[in-house]
Amino acid sequence: MVITHNMAAMGATRQLKTSVKKTEEASDKLGSGYRIITDKDDAAGLCISEAMRHQIKSLNRVDGNLADGIGLIQTADAALEETQNILDRMAELTTQAANDVNTGADRDAIQSEIGQLQEEIDRIANDTSFNGQYMLAAGTPKAAPGYYKVQAGALGGQAINIEYINASKESLGIADLDVSSYDNAGKSLEKVQNAISIAGQWRNDFGATQEKLEHAVRSTELTHENTQSAESKIRDTDMGEETVIYTRNQILVNAGQSLLAQFNSSPKSVAMLLQ
Repeated sequence: MVITHNMAAMGATRQLKTSVKKTEEASDKLGSGYRIITDKDDAAGLCISEAMRHQIKSLNRVDGNLADGIGLIQTADAALEETQNILDRMAELTTQAANDVNTGADRDAIQSEIGQLQEEIDRIANDTSFNGQYMLAAGTPKAAPGYYKVQAGALGGQAINIEYINASKESLGIADLDVSSYDNAGKSLEKVQNAISIAGQWRNDFGATQEKLEHAVRSTELTHENTQSAESKIRDTDMGEETVIYTRNQILVNAGQSLLAQFNSSPKSVAMLLQ
């Protein structure tokens, strides 16, 4: 037996250090929940998962962008609905005026109410806004450049445009309604009916854009979920597997400590015999 160099103890020490290191690594992974804690654990996996994390963060913000776009459209549509209600009233008034039974005073009263309704249409067009965006005032300094871009993806250029409109009485073609006679009232009624069609088409366009945004929301949610799942598979710890590794190495540590104690005691016993 060699007692000068206790090779058995040295070998046991080396194995014990390895087992301790593996136990500590497994403990870190179990404690953090991550399979990749530093780049040495999986350099390629870390690079891929970091890129996915950046995409996930961008997708989280995209959800907010799309919600803002939907809110803008809903605000514009609600305002246009009120404009249509006003146009419906104008249609009633011009129909009422297209009747020679009306006196001059009657026509003046109808004309006065139409004038007030025209002013209200302009007020709605010029004052309706969502976070400072005047989507019913296209072509005015308030609504430059005339559209709203919504970032709808995690990459540059993935935008959805919301086109602004001009919902003023001039754009609707009802700026010069005249009910001073039967014939003029009839022509004004035609203009109002055409304006109702125009407003309806605007609302239809806004509805189509909102549907597009809602589809984008669902698509973004699916992309976010799938990307998160893929990132988790790369980065996260398999708790069951890591628990087995930890338990196995813990047993090896205990066994190594026991063997090391025995190997260290053998040379001492020989030395005692030689005394």
